[in-house]
Amino acid sequence: MHAKSKLAIFNKRYRRQILATLTEHIMTFAHAAGLGWLSPTLNILQSPASPLDFPITTEDASWIGSTFGLGFIAGNVFFGLTLDRLGRKLNIYILAFPHMIFWILNYLVQSVEYLYVGRFCAGLASAGIFLVVPVYISEITDKDIRGALTAMAMMFFSTGLLCGYILATYLDYYLIPCIIIVLPIIYLVGNLFLPETPQCLLKHGREKEAELSFNFYKNIEPETNVECFATQPSVAISEFKELKAAIDLGGLSVPVTLKDFFNRSTLFNFFTAAILCLLNQLSGSFAIINYMANVFAASGSTIDPNVSAIVMGFVQILGSLSATVLVERFGRRPLLLSSAVGMMVGMYGFGAFVQFTDEETKAAYNWVPIIFMMLVVFTASYGVFGIFFTIVVEMHPAKIRVQALSICMLFNSILVFITLKLYPFFLFNLGITVTMYSCASVCVIAGIYLYIFLPETKGKSMEKD
Repeated sequence: MHAKSKLAIFNKRYRRQILATLTEHIMTFAHAAGLGWLSPTLNILQSPASPLDFPITTEDASWIGSTFGLGFIAGNVFFGLTLDRLGRKLNIYILAFPHMIFWILNYLVQSVEYLYVGRFCAGLASAGIFLVVPVYISEITDKDIRGALTAMAMMFFSTGLLCGYILATYLDYYLIPCIIIVLPIIYLVGNLFLPETPQCLLKHGREKEAELSFNFYKNIEPETNVECFATQPSVAISEFKELKAAIDLGGLSVPVTLKDFFNRSTLFNFFTAAILCLLNQLSGSFAIINYMANVFAASGSTIDPNVSAIVMGFVQILGSLSATVLVERFGRRPLLLSSAVGMMVGMYGFGAFVQFTDEETKAAYNWVPIIFMMLVVFTASYGVFGIFFTIVVEMHPAKIRVQALSICMLFNSILVFITLKLYPFFLFNLGITVTMYSCASVCVIAGIYLYIFLPETKGKSMEKD
């Protein structure tokens, strides 16, 4: 359909797709900054230097962490029900508001309940970011760059986490909400200039608007480019007709029924997606982000835990950038499987160092836990955490993709709540060694299954099964 090159991502055709992706990831960045802010902030709020007028206990801290999971569950139910009914764009607007409420409540905090509700709202926003945005991006982008642009989410996520770590460590508690709340406002203004996806418009029978949207995202404007008038319209018409035919033939404009979910292929995809969710959460890839400073404090390392967490933020950015660069070159499977192996090695090594060394050795080799955790964070960022959403979006049949993704994210959100609630218990009661060994064992078991059964989804059409 169009010329390919080694630098295809710089093709004029993709400019608006990239611009739209960058606009959506403003919220990804802002959300991640809120998650990164939590880890050092919890340590500060539990210390004598707390800026709040009330104490935060370990149990309070556990609930502050886990109420995010409850919000994530509620958000997946809400956005799963509204994504097709209200369309992608309206949901993209909606998800910004709970995030803004999160920062407003952090600023106005009068009791720990403010923090609970704020984290719940952060979970609501997170569900929208990880359910609505991947579907939107997958529908507006060409398959040649889809993997890179969906994986780009983790690069913004990692950068936001790092900014959150730094802001919480070095700036006043009440100043941070005033800075971050500007981002969702910019995000909302930017989205005013972006149309609904052509697939969503076609599903609702709005063919003329769908064609205009298609031309917008493919950067086709023949009326302003006389030289291309003879070639681009015919290409655009051909591609749009192909998209419309794929949606019609695939039954995407026909209501979804229970029969679409209960067949061997679909059930197998659901089971494989469930294993991916278990790996994504029970491996600790997300919980470690929330409790990074606590992990280093529990390791016995003499290096400042907050400084270690900031170092991990830089490592996470490198891992996410690697995913963006490598996902279209090597495919999804190799990155995911090598990531599971890297996390397993890093966590077994971290746990063994803590278990089998004395205090003198820990002090002399205080850099060893950082090296092992760098391996865990880097490999998680380019695979288990980094391309998880890319794979889950691509693996399901086109007709039920939105509903299937919603179900998977609902299951994943339940795991988020369980993990964030149990991780502090494992960390503080059972110890860092048991925590690391348990997470590493999940990588082993899930990795074996995925090595045998996970299909490669690189280059898969978003309209055809």
